[in-house]
Amino acid sequence: MIATSNTMIAKIFAALAVAGLVVSSFAAFAPAAGAQTTTTTTTTTSASVTFSRDLTIGSTGADVTALQNWLISKGFAIAAGATGYFGAQTQAALASYQAANGIAPAAGYFGPITRAKVNAGGSTSGGTGTGTGTGTSNGGGLSGGEADLNDFDLIAEDSSGDEGEEGVEIATAEFDVDDADARVERVELTFDARSSSLEDRPWQYFDTIYVMVDGDEVADVDASDRDEWDETTDDVYVITISGLDYDVDEGDMASITFAADIADSIDDADIAGQVFDIYVDDEGIRAVDGDGIQQYTGDDTDKVDFDFGAEDNGDLQIKSSSEDPDSAILVADDNDESEDYSVFVFDIENDGDADSLITDITLDTATTVSALTDMVRRATLVVDGDEFDGDIDNNTGLISFEDIDVEIAGDDEMAFELMVSLKANAASGTVTFSVDESNVDAEGVESGDTTVVDGAATSSAHTVALTGIALEPVSTSQSVTTPGDTSSSTYATYTIKFDVTALEDEAYIDDVAASTTTEGAGFVIFGGTYTGTISAVLTSTADLDGARFRVDQGDTETFTLTVTLDPAAAGTFGVRLDEVNFNDTNAAADTVFRVDSSDEDYRTDAVYIAN
Repeated sequence: MIATSNTMIAKIFAALAVAGLVVSSFAAFAPAAGAQTTTTTTTTTSASVTFSRDLTIGSTGADVTALQNWLISKGFAIAAGATGYFGAQTQAALASYQAANGIAPAAGYFGPITRAKVNAGGSTSGGTGTGTGTGTSNGGGLSGGEADLNDFDLIAEDSSGDEGEEGVEIATAEFDVDDADARVERVELTFDARSSSLEDRPWQYFDTIYVMVDGDEVADVDASDRDEWDETTDDVYVITISGLDYDVDEGDMASITFAADIADSIDDADIAGQVFDIYVDDEGIRAVDGDGIQQYTGDDTDKVDFDFGAEDNGDLQIKSSSEDPDSAILVADDNDESEDYSVFVFDIENDGDADSLITDITLDTATTVSALTDMVRRATLVVDGDEFDGDIDNNTGLISFEDIDVEIAGDDEMAFELMVSLKANAASGTVTFSVDESNVDAEGVESGDTTVVDGAATSSAHTVALTGIALEPVSTSQSVTTPGDTSSSTYATYTIKFDVTALEDEAYIDDVAASTTTEGAGFVIFGGTYTGTISAVLTSTADLDGARFRVDQGDTETFTLTVTLDPAAAGTFGVRLDEVNFNDTNAAADTVFRVDSSDEDYRTDAVYIAN
């Protein structure tokens, strides 16, 4: 028996419903079944129409239908026929008519010049025309079946706008369209004001919001109209822009830019202080695919900010760096200051157009010893080849870098690397470094006004010790075994291989492994709450010296952790290496190497174990 999910059933009925709607709407013009090229003949019986209003993308009504019939009767094809909706096909047909009749610009906008020409050209009733288009039977000209919208990304454009400025680009939304074509029909933008003490209603700041594709406007909305906004939660507002009619082919990336005209009557206090976080909600972009199914995309965590008075100051974002070092043992010397260790790398990105100047940075620390100077002798911040010495405050654990005056150009990004040396005979323990928006002081290079700073980053946890080891992953594997004919005897075996290098001295590691241990290798079971039998073995290419493996100074040996799980209840479980305990003498371990819990190289896949 095959189980069908509720989601799949919903999609099937959605497709059937849309298909039924298409058949109902266009039955009078349908060709023989199975045809890929459709010919639509439209005849109106209405009285003569005189056009009286401008028409453009998104317009609907009887006059749109009449205009479509008139264009088709003149030989300007509209594949979908006279639908009463002014979309991209109607725009293209109208642009062709304008070009053929010397109307400039031939942009497909039905304004006063074109309207006068058409009104003078005769009756729009009784016309008969033919439109030809190629597509699937859904009538929308989209190929393929069900589409997948994925990899959404909201990219900041201009971070601010002047009072009365027009056409300010705010952000560009990009996403991939896979498996079938899709037509983007509607977008929703969410505006969340940061300051509740200032004017927080977006219609007081924006006159018009546009949607642009390939540099052309495809839709707009009157953002100054309160009725166009919906309040989702307190002081969080959403505006909907419909009628995009933007077709994206299968395998292409959609790119939609949001722009705005800024109001010309914003209060001075609001201009100076208010900032909006702007984003597209998880289902903020709606499209229809080749099966007629509605598809959605967006990400309410991917935000850009926009203000009205800080265009000269830049906009800084603190971010984690891919270059940030993994957890490591920092080996101290018995008698001398150690070498410099790279312990923390973070990025600061300027999302604004203007250059920013970082004047001061303060890093916070968390350590298991009583005072940071019991471990750290010296701290240096390296930025673009320049080095800055830090002041270490024992009482607070803060490391301050003052008057560094690092300039970040608009739309640029810089890496900041923290180097530390350890004092002689440093106290053993762990240490972590971090930075957030409250720890960075910056200003606009030109304006001298305060730059907005957001974000945070935290280093991996490092261990300070007088001896040390280094770990490198080799491989992981997992398998499920079902001996006999019953599932009750099923068990799973997990294998994690890793190399251990002894750094300053020999390293002795007990030949034991357990899920809770202070000796040998420790591991963690993930995937759920595990009950049942656990068997674990640690083997190595290293020689045994009594009950401990010995890794000679400067040598590298391979260790293999093998864990067998026989659960009391069926479930899906995996295993990850958590720690390696060692000593520089043949005695009980006194130092722990912690493995970063997010490091996938020391983690097996989770597999299902029956019972």
